[in-house]
Parts: sequence; structure tokens; C-alpha cells
Amino acid sequence: MNQKTYRVAVVGLGAVGTRMIGTMQNHDRFEPVIGFDASASALSAFREQAPDISSTNDFEAVLSRDDIDVLYVSTPPKSHAEYVRHGIAKGWRIFCEKPLGVDIEDSTGLTREMNASGLEQAVNFVYSGAPAALRAKQLIDEGTIGDIVGAELDVRLSRWPRAFQAHAHWLSTRAEGGFTREMISHHAYLTLLLLGMPSLSGPVLARFEPPQEGSETVMLAIWDTALGRVTVSGVVGGERHDTASYRILGSKGCLRFDNWYNLILESTAGTETVLDANQHLPIAAYHGQLDQLAVQFDTRQQRLASFNDALAIQKLIEEMVA
Repeated sequence: MNQKTYRVAVVGLGAVGTRMIGTMQNHDRFEPVIGFDASASALSAFREQAPDISSTNDFEAVLSRDDIDVLYVSTPPKSHAEYVRHGIAKGWRIFCEKPLGVDIEDSTGLTREMNASGLEQAVNFVYSGAPAALRAKQLIDEGTIGDIVGAELDVRLSRWPRAFQAHAHWLSTRAEGGFTREMISHHAYLTLLLLGMPSLSGPVLARFEPPQEGSETVMLAIWDTALGRVTVSGVVGGERHDTASYRILGSKGCLRFDNWYNLILESTAGTETVLDANQHLPIAAYHGQLDQLAVQFDTRQQRLASFNDALAIQKLIEEMVA
């Protein structure tokens, strides 16, 4: 049976947007057909990378097309709502980077509009189709680690923004950026999937540098979930190898997400890598996410995060960085 190939307009040609385009070009269910960015430098770099894909700095040129199935939004957070609303008006399926925005009131209104439209919607959290997350859910359901008693999240970074996003100044600002919004939000969504929706427990200890305008260099917090507490720790500084570790604590063992996508089973007897050599590669998570998105669009059954999910995570994250 022939399956539909979804034609995609991409808004935002920075590091994340161009990575998504590359993933879509290697996926048989998605075809990026036009890219938009207001930045001349981003547009020039994209044209060198993907000369066969149409590109423009005029958003009206995107809106004027009648061959678009999906609008993918990958701009800085404050502009997400603007472009999503244009996509809703066009009747396109929406695939948006997290967060929906940084203003809770506006994101609440956007979520209401998205839901009322009846259009297919998805928000990009990296664990939506990652083999590590799917396998962890299976092992938890099978009782491999016993009863869940909590989790630990530990993020250690040499500098922020990271090298591959150093050109994106907004990531270093308190208004839109910071590793809590950019990285910890993904683990908040993973927590939602595996332990239930997290909520902030008690005060947050955070340091922002420079104090008023800069993003955080320290973030310490505790989340409560239906299955136990999650301790959250993030630090920037020191010449080091960046690490992100998320450990689910069980009465019979633990599951550790090592540097995002590797999954390790831990016990007093030692450790065991759960995934094969290909499954823990980042590309497996990116490709798996598009697999899930295609199934969602085919069946109209939600597979990736909804706008309701993303709004709940945004409320938690904005409370932490307030």
C-alpha cells in the first residue's frame, strides 16, 4: 500500500531546524519542500547545505504555497505562537519545537486555538520516539526494576550555549534561553511519560549570570510525581565533557539514560547496556520520532506530545526560571 509523503514547510533554519530537515530528507514519509528564515546568514548557510530545497526570507512566500501538509516551527520561542497561528489559519498540520513560548497566558490561548482547530498537532520533545524511552517504558511495565521510588536528573555543562548553538544569542538570555528551558524540559517530558506529570516541590535554588539578563548557571530543584520525587541538578562551568544523566530509581534496580539516548540497567551486581549499538545513537531517536509522527498523521491518534502536554511542561519550567 502506498503511504502518503507529508510535504513540510520549515520555519527557522538554525541548528535544530536544519538538523530536522536532514532527518526528514532521510525519512520516506516526510519531504521538506521550503525553508524560511529572516536571517540572511542562516539562509545563506542553508542554501549551501541544501541547495535543492527552496528557501526564502519572505514568509508570505511560504503562506502562498498550496502544496504544504505540515508546518514545522523551529524559531526562537517568543515567535512560535505567531507562526503556529499562521499555520492554523492555513489548515496545515502543526509540528512545533518546544516550548510553545515563554508567556504562559499567550501559550494557554495558543493551545486553546490549536485544540479548537481540530488540526493534527505535535510538539518536539526528543524522547517521544526514542528507543531508550520506549524500551524503558517496557521494562518498567514488566517490573524489571520493581517499584519506582523516584528519579535523579543531573546535567553538567562546560559552557552555555553549547558549541553547536553558540551563534544563537537568545539561548544565553534569561528571557528566552537557558539550559532549563532547552534541556531540562525534555527530561520533564520524559518524567511525564514514565512517572507522571512533575510538579515543583518547594523552592528552587538558581543562579543567573549576569543576574538580571543572563541565563542560569546553576539550577537545583525537586519535582513531585505520582511515583516519587525527582531531584534536579544542573550546573555550567569548568572545562569538562558535557553530560546529561537521568536515572529512574526502582526497588530492584535502576534505569539510567546516559547522555540522552543510551539506556543502562543498573543493580548491585553491576550494569548492563539495554540497547544495541545503533539504537542509542541520536539519529535513532530523531528517526523514531518521525516514525511516530507519521503514524499519528496517518491514524489521527496522538503519538507525540500534544499542545496540552507542552503547556503543562512550560508552566513547570517557567516556574523554575522565574
